[in-house]
Amino acid sequence: MFRKLYGFVATLALAAVLAGGGFAGYLRATGRLTGSRLEKIAAVLRGELDEAGAKTDTGGTDVMPAAAEVPRAPTEEEVRQLRRREHLEMLEAERAARDLEAQRRLLDQALQHVMQEHERLVTERTEFTKQREKIKEVARDEGFQKELEIVVNLQPRQAKEHVLRTWQKQPADAIRLLNALDEATVKRIFDQFRTPEELKIQTDLLEQIRLQGMDSYARTSGTADGSSAP
Repeated sequence: MFRKLYGFVATLALAAVLAGGGFAGYLRATGRLTGSRLEKIAAVLRGELDEAGAKTDTGGTDVMPAAAEVPRAPTEEEVRQLRRREHLEMLEAERAARDLEAQRRLLDQALQHVMQEHERLVTERTEFTKQREKIKEVARDEGFQKELEIVVNLQPRQAKEHVLRTWQKQPADAIRLLNALDEATVKRIFDQFRTPEELKIQTDLLEQIRLQGMDSYARTSGTADGSSAP
């Protein structure tokens, strides 16, 4: 029994060898079976590729991906440098603030000085204006006194012409001149007012004189040959 079974197996093995040899010869003849491929087949049969794959898989699983880097705590030296830098920055900020405050004080002082100078100039200008007005007033007074003396010595007709022209240019000066003249002189001047226009001016002059409290001149006009009426 065993002999028959052994013979059958040996026959199959021989047939497999012959078939394998024939198939290998076919592959080699067609160029599909080369030496390098035979080496790979032998390595597969020996299990070398399985060991290499296992090693590769094992290596792939053993190598863990690098974890995220955990920030390390600063060293004592780094802490000292950081504090030193912060201290310097604080000192610079304080110095900048002091400089700004000093500049502000200087600006305030300059502004105060400018305001004081402006007030002084305004005061001086006001005083100068007052002094100039006083000088003008004195000059006007002196000029007026000279004018008054000249008008008193003029002929009545010439004095009338002067009064009329003064009235046309500056009515207040004409009123002032008549107020400074004595009544007799004013009467002689008014006697020369003859035309309607001159009589109207005479009325206006008398009205202004009356308003200034010179009622005596207004009464004198009533004796000026009835020329007080327009």
